[in-house]
Amino acid sequence: MNMSGLSFNALPPIDLPFRFFLSAPIFIIACALLVLFSGETLWLSRWQPNMLALTHGFTLGFLTMVMMGALLQLLPVIGGIGVVKPRLIATTSHALYCAGVIALMLSFVFATNWLTLAALILLSLGLGIYLSAIIWVLIKKISQGDSINCFRLAITSLAILLLLGVLLLANRVGIALPSIILDKHLTDIHALMGLVGWAGILIVAVSFQVLPMFHVAPNMPKYIRQYLGTSIFILLITYVFYAEVALGLLFISHGVFAFSLFYVINQRKRKVPDTSIKYWQLAAGTLLLLNILYFLPDSFYSSVQTPLFIALPDKAMLLTAIFIYFYLLSVIQGMLLKILPFLSYTHLQQRCLVDFSAMQFIPHMHDFLNKKHGLVLYYMHILSGLSLVAVLFEPSLYAVFAILLLLEFVWLLVLMVRCMRLYFTVNKKINLSNTP
Repeated sequence: MNMSGLSFNALPPIDLPFRFFLSAPIFIIACALLVLFSGETLWLSRWQPNMLALTHGFTLGFLTMVMMGALLQLLPVIGGIGVVKPRLIATTSHALYCAGVIALMLSFVFATNWLTLAALILLSLGLGIYLSAIIWVLIKKISQGDSINCFRLAITSLAILLLLGVLLLANRVGIALPSIILDKHLTDIHALMGLVGWAGILIVAVSFQVLPMFHVAPNMPKYIRQYLGTSIFILLITYVFYAEVALGLLFISHGVFAFSLFYVINQRKRKVPDTSIKYWQLAAGTLLLLNILYFLPDSFYSSVQTPLFIALPDKAMLLTAIFIYFYLLSVIQGMLLKILPFLSYTHLQQRCLVDFSAMQFIPHMHDFLNKKHGLVLYYMHILSGLSLVAVLFEPSLYAVFAILLLLEFVWLLVLMVRCMRLYFTVNKKINLSNTP
């Protein structure tokens, strides 16, 4: 494991990122129940109210939740400076944000203005507090590097995402906004800023550190580290004015990133079986598949013959579903399999710096999260992802997807709870050993 250039002196208390991580799978479990009870009509259009609730459950409830928790740890490790008053910031923003996501999902399902207004207020406060704390860190004189620069672009994208979300929610509750046209194009910008800007650029930034650190892989090629994140962000801005050209270049940029991932993974020195690597490879392969699907002419889709009981899905919905599930979720799950045991072990190890005798209580890192259990999660993810693609073609299969999704994220939650329980058990033993 390569730790050069990293700092562990400003780590926040471990229960702060843990609360974000532990909340995330609960939202997907709620999404699985939503799919189960919504039936076939859920898949008619991406504008269906329940589909909007489902999409935000995945993107805000899981993806953003995990990334918010991860950033609390990543910034002090990579940049050397942590969030000021981390307990106050994390506790407040987490509570408000969770309540906001719940209110937002319910507002789509039940279409009531007071829930929409509650979501508007809670999400604005929750994300606003969190963003302010992170931005305060990023404008300080912290350790500079390609990952930090990409962090800044990802956080800028999150700020734009929040602003556009506030505008769209305000419009839903009837608050007039002069000189602002709230149309489908603005909604698409909002979606891209979230999926590609906030989540996508952050994944690019994390890959620069994680692959060399955990897998003894070489650094990403210099041109990727210096220009990819910036190029993606510029293309997102360009999308506002030249949508088709920018979207095509965004797919190509992610294809270049995919080839870089495959190259770096193949060149790693520690070539042992690793589920996290499988997730990265799945994610890279997904980006290449998305390029093929996107650049296939529309006439190809219209000419495809399907059985009478199977309908071709909307191309945008198909691409978005694959991007979210097989790319974003794959990377996040793979990262959790590394982050959870690593954080648990590192925090306990930090405690032993003042009492070396406490090292006897610390288990092996793999004891925090069993490798075989992680591999089971990976195959469950593949199955549920394939069932998602299947249900887009045949909506009557919605129950299969719902059940597989439920099983996958219940299992992820079980793995998280086991890891955290072991951490607190060992931490308690160290406390007792230090008691006179």
